[in-house]
Amino acid sequence: MKATRWDRCTATRTVLLVTMALSLAPARAQERKADPALAALVPRAEAWINAEAPKSFFPETLYEYIDGAAESYLSYDFRELLVVQLKKEGTEATLTVEIYDMSGPDNAFGIFSAERYPENKPVPVGELGYLEGEALNFLAGRYYVKLLSFGLGEGTASALADYGQRIAAAIPEKGALPPLLRVFPTEGLVARSEKSVKKNFLGYEFLHDGFLATYKIEGQEVDCFVAASDSEKAAEAALGRLLDFFAKDKQVPEKIAGGYRVKNRYSQLTYIGHVRNILCGVMRVPDGLGPAGEKLLGELTDSLAKMLAAKG
Repeated sequence: MKATRWDRCTATRTVLLVTMALSLAPARAQERKADPALAALVPRAEAWINAEAPKSFFPETLYEYIDGAAESYLSYDFRELLVVQLKKEGTEATLTVEIYDMSGPDNAFGIFSAERYPENKPVPVGELGYLEGEALNFLAGRYYVKLLSFGLGEGTASALADYGQRIAAAIPEKGALPPLLRVFPTEGLVARSEKSVKKNFLGYEFLHDGFLATYKIEGQEVDCFVAASDSEKAAEAALGRLLDFFAKDKQVPEKIAGGYRVKNRYSQLTYIGHVRNILCGVMRVPDGLGPAGEKLLGELTDSLAKMLAAKG
């Protein structure tokens, strides 16, 4: 069939539009302006000078700085990153300052929790600050701050803490940690084990905005979780889908007081409860520790009920 003049013109215009869109995409990324509020958080400290011009990265360019890890940040609604490279006059010491604007405190905690470990040494800088070698990471409001030094020697910890405290003090929106973190019972809780997962919680696309924490029971590690739904009806639907998944995997849920108990093929127990719009549970419980796992579920549901009652 012979192409008409209209077909040829339409095809030509389509090619031109696609070409223009592709050529303009990098330009649009370059046109984005850095938020001056981020730069204002970087303190001027004696002896520290810029080694190079500060750089800003946005959702579409973050991979240029942390290729391979950018997707994790984007999943927590990353907004902007400011990177400042400093050097100490008269020495070989350097300091890299990274300030991530994560749009909100919950998002900042989420990516922060994904990168820390219980064994990290806590320091009183910002929220949940910790040292790891020559690095110091902390939270402050919607910001996740990383300081990475080199060549500071024995003064590394104090120098990083001093610089970090100056940044934290400059952040006006301190913000609170996610409220659901407070529902985890304290007895047996492994310090600094709490984590937050925004999407596909526990590997299920219908679960979101979840929190995990590790506990030790008689020397064995188990995990507790809570996951918020948009409504009580949505939570009930999510619970139903979760129980259906277990049943299809030949893990028959058994009704117990306060929820359900499921045993997997490895003789590990999972306990699941539900308080209004929030699912909760205890996982990876060895078969011999069933009563302790059920007790922990009861403490978790009681804590949730109290929190929700206080909210009204």
